[in-house]
Amino acid sequence: MSENTVTPAQQIRLDLLAILNYDTAAAAEAIKFVGDDPLKYQIFTNQLPRVTTENGTVARTMKAIKESEEALLLFDAESGS
Repeated sequence: MSENTVTPAQQIRLDLLAILNYDTAAAAEAIKFVGDDPLKYQIFTNQLPRVTTENGTVARTMKAIKESEEALLLFDAESGS
């Protein structure tokens, strides 16, 4: 792999940073939650625009993470966990 190639994990982090308006504190929280998991990334990015009750990027991010964690339970139930 060339050193100029962005890995899938790096792309997820770049995308999170961009959708969080380059707020590094919010991006750090989102990255910690998502890790490199594409499912968590997809759920989080779908939840974020739905959070309208919080002010500030970090507060919106934390609320979206909470909502995403609740949504992930639906996927755990599907696998029989």
